[in-house]
Amino acid sequence: MVNPVRALREAAGLSQAELARRSGVAQPNVAAYEAGRRSVSVKMLERLLRTSSF
Repeated sequence: MVNPVRALREAAGLSQAELARRSGVAQPNVAAYEAGRRSVSVKMLERLLRTSSF
């Protein structure tokens, strides 16, 4: 199963730290979303998607 947070981050060519900085989400939370330790809401996924755009 593909992790949507990791997929969008990698497609944008960003590190977790850069995605965190751009979105205002703490990097440990980005890591937790990617690892499946934390559920990502649709609203948060949309936020991450908007901020990962070029």
